[in-house]
Amino acid sequence: MEIDDLKSDWNAVQSIPKSEETLLLMLQENKHPVLKSIRKQIVIEVMAWSLFLMVYYSMFDGATKPFWVNLVLISTLLMPILHSIYGYHYNKYLANGSNIKVALERLYYSLKKYALIAIISRIGFVCGLLLFFSYNIHFTTAKYFLLVFIIIVFLIQLLGLYRIWRKRLSMLKSVIVTFFDSQ
Repeated sequence: MEIDDLKSDWNAVQSIPKSEETLLLMLQENKHPVLKSIRKQIVIEVMAWSLFLMVYYSMFDGATKPFWVNLVLISTLLMPILHSIYGYHYNKYLANGSNIKVALERLYYSLKKYALIAIISRIGFVCGLLLFFSYNIHFTTAKYFLLVFIIIVFLIQLLGLYRIWRKRLSMLKSVIVTFFDSQ
């Protein structure tokens, strides 16, 4: 599609009329739908992980494990929470730049950093959980097969996460390249 076709299609789109008050309300932090859903996700995650931390010591034998294993578990449970908070901050201050070229470039590099943090936090989270739940276990052949299966499931999830981020970044990069080439 040529840039002129794209411009004509853009101009042909009928926008839904919104009043200035409605637009201002949408820009407020408490009314923004994406930020609202991220806040809701953070609250649910904090409550769920807090509940888990309250019961893991007795239910999952945290008392019988060394202090450093418990500390690793607590640290890895903080990773998704901190990642969600970073995502909230990232989405709150998404577009900044004097023009669209600068804004797109900043968006690409900050999204690239966010993707790297997402993958690293997922790896850390999985490793911490595996360490905690496999510590002090006497492994038999069946347990080794189960552990290998769990690791394969986690690797498939990580590969899927990597592919999702790679696709998002390549789409954004192609938009940027197309935008720069058209000017």
